[in-house]
Amino acid sequence: MAALALLIPLSTAFPIIHPRGPIAALPPSATAEELRWQPSMDFDQDGCYNVAAVDASGSIVPGLPHNWVDLASECRDAADLSAAENNVYVRRRCNAGWCVYLYDYYFEKDVAVPNFIDPGHTHDWEHIAVWVRDGAGAEFVAVSQHGEYEIRAAAELRWDGEHPKVVYHKDGVSTHAFRFAFEDDDAIENHTGAWYRGPLVNYDGFPGGVRDVLFAHDFGQANIAIKDSSFPGNIANSRPDGVEFDENADS
Repeated sequence: MAALALLIPLSTAFPIIHPRGPIAALPPSATAEELRWQPSMDFDQDGCYNVAAVDASGSIVPGLPHNWVDLASECRDAADLSAAENNVYVRRRCNAGWCVYLYDYYFEKDVAVPNFIDPGHTHDWEHIAVWVRDGAGAEFVAVSQHGEYEIRAAAELRWDGEHPKVVYHKDGVSTHAFRFAFEDDDAIENHTGAWYRGPLVNYDGFPGGVRDVLFAHDFGQANIAIKDSSFPGNIANSRPDGVEFDENADS
């Protein structure tokens, strides 16, 4: 036991160094409406930035280890927010007088307990759904939190023009998740110094075959919301009470 007690501070003082290999982002490809409702993001300093999950050749981001590492080590460089390394993914479905825009964000790791054996995971996918009523604009927004969604009416939120403000943060002693912005979140914490919207790629905007490669990849505990097998369920889970909508059908 004494030997084990010695190992823990040594591992903490001299963390394992892991090489990082960010991949090249895809060129943006999205409609005006998808860009119109794209959330404006900030990222608390105790978490990663989202980055591209796949490049134009179909290479998948390897992710980062989550044991014996800091909360944001190796995953919060200014370059992560550049067009060379950042992508956000989106898919739209419309029927019954509504459109839902589901935005997907990839993170290389999700650490709950820094510099220790961690219950978090390599790879994190988080999601934001913007619900738009025909002729009336965005009326609801839902943000992912540990496999569920928090849903709020537009009037309850802070906005950057027509873009809802959302923050990626560490949720207490748990892992990271999205939350809606507060007034004091205008004190921006990301490297750009402004609310951030990454280069957007829609469901039809991937190079030939690349979308299928991405959707088939096993990200462990993390799941892509816009892939065919997950999309209807994420729509259903993010749908506000009282909204009639068929999650399986496009109008």
